[in-house]
Amino acid sequence: MTFKIALIGCGGMGRRHAHGYIELRKYFDTVEMAAVCDVHHDVAGTVAAEIGEATGSTPDIYTDFDEMLGDADLDGIAIVTSTPMHHRFAIKAMEAGLHVITEKPMGLTLKACRQMREVAKKTGMVLAVAENYRRDPMNRLTRALIEAGAIGTPYFALDIGVGSSDGAVMHSTVWRAKKEQAGGAPLDAGVHNADMLIYLLGGVDSVFAEIAINESQRTLRPMNEVAPVLAEMYNHRREDGYDTGDIVEQTAVDTAFAVIRFKSGAIGQLIMTDTSHGQSLGVSTVSGSSGTMYRPRSRSGESPRIVRGDGTEIMGDALLDLVPGFELDDTLSTLWNGARHISSYDMDFRDIDSKILAYEYLDMVQAAESGRQPEVGPQEGMDALALAYALMESGVSKTPVTVEDVAEGRVSEFQDEVDAEMGI
Repeated sequence: MTFKIALIGCGGMGRRHAHGYIELRKYFDTVEMAAVCDVHHDVAGTVAAEIGEATGSTPDIYTDFDEMLGDADLDGIAIVTSTPMHHRFAIKAMEAGLHVITEKPMGLTLKACRQMREVAKKTGMVLAVAENYRRDPMNRLTRALIEAGAIGTPYFALDIGVGSSDGAVMHSTVWRAKKEQAGGAPLDAGVHNADMLIYLLGGVDSVFAEIAINESQRTLRPMNEVAPVLAEMYNHRREDGYDTGDIVEQTAVDTAFAVIRFKSGAIGQLIMTDTSHGQSLGVSTVSGSSGTMYRPRSRSGESPRIVRGDGTEIMGDALLDLVPGFELDDTLSTLWNGARHISSYDMDFRDIDSKILAYEYLDMVQAAESGRQPEVGPQEGMDALALAYALMESGVSKTPVTVEDVAEGRVSEFQDEVDAEMGI
């Protein structure tokens, strides 16, 4: 049986999803991209043509979501729009009997996520979140090493991303500058960091944070200047109402410094900003009773590295001796050309990105067909977003907050403005 899916949103990330589907079809014939939908017909047409050229089957093109729901023969949809539409499209699709995978973050706010969760529960449809970092084989290995006690009992984690956008709008995408669209590096990118911290160290109890908008005026610069690695995949998209060189008001938080208490008792520090001019610092470590794990950059293929108290380093294939039972699951192994027991890999970023996206689609489809939950379902999606929003909520309240209170709406001052403005 072929699972028929529609791609909703054909901008930069939508094009990356299309490449993920094309990669999927090199190994599996169980999924068909039957339709693409975008408000701009030419944007949707560009993506549809790429899919058709690569796979021999061109998806139908729609510019109206409701029309597509009524006309297309589908089993599920992939939502790759700007964040405010995630819950609206997901709820409509699930109520129409379709399974859903949505890009991160799961929803615009936790209130939107709770609505999505309830509809998924009521309809029995799969609701998956396309959280990609954890699917990287090297992050799989990192988790296996921590769980096997390779660094002893985890004491604390440092996750620091300090850099400069040189006053530019993040990814040349205006919505990423807007609070009401879940923009800003600590939230839009920070949900990745949040999911990885939870993936590696388990649930989070509480957060105390300070936040700021350091640069409220941003310049819309060309994508090839701001993010050259991604530029080729975004050059077909449109930024309605704005031209290159325009000044954009940044209403989203651009800087967050947080201290995290995990349920295990471990402590974490999460720092994110794109306003650090003249200083760039990236630290991703987990320190425990017998050493420190230096996490690799996600989607780099680099090996994790362990440093013991005496300075001894363990990396590469020597790490595999610490986790002899570690191997990639069948689906990930197939996408990685049969590799199973690996400590690094050498691959172009676009190929890595496409393979991980292919894996996300296959996980959703397998969940739908088997009746199991996807790896990243409503609970995992909400956990990550609640941690990211906990930074915002603590920042405005000037007090520690629990992630559970944020997830379930008992703490929501920062999000209340967004919910009111967006009609949630």
